[in-house]
Amino acid sequence: MSNAKWSKLLKAIAESDIKYIASEVLAKDLVCDTLWHILLADYLGNGKYTADGIAGAIRTKNIEYVIIPFESINELSRMKDLIEKIGKSEYDIDNEKLIIKIFGYR
Repeated sequence: MSNAKWSKLLKAIAESDIKYIASEVLAKDLVCDTLWHILLADYLGNGKYTADGIAGAIRTKNIEYVIIPFESINELSRMKDLIEKIGKSEYDIDNEKLIIKIFGYR
């Protein structure tokens, strides 16, 4: 996914009141198999980086996917609706684990 699409998505999530488990959001980049804890925030305001408290900022264009966990199915559904409204993002939902996986590349 391009920086512009990630920026639009990150901004929409940040401006929404959707409740997700922020401390457990994970991202996998294209370079390695490690899942990194990230913050769903646009680090510099230009969509090029997402904040990460452990490994530093991660380039959004290098994100293979992001996993967002929820405490309720209602909040997960609200996130799904937000992603659909923004458009052009591929995602999978696991209703049992209450997670949504948003793909940058599939």
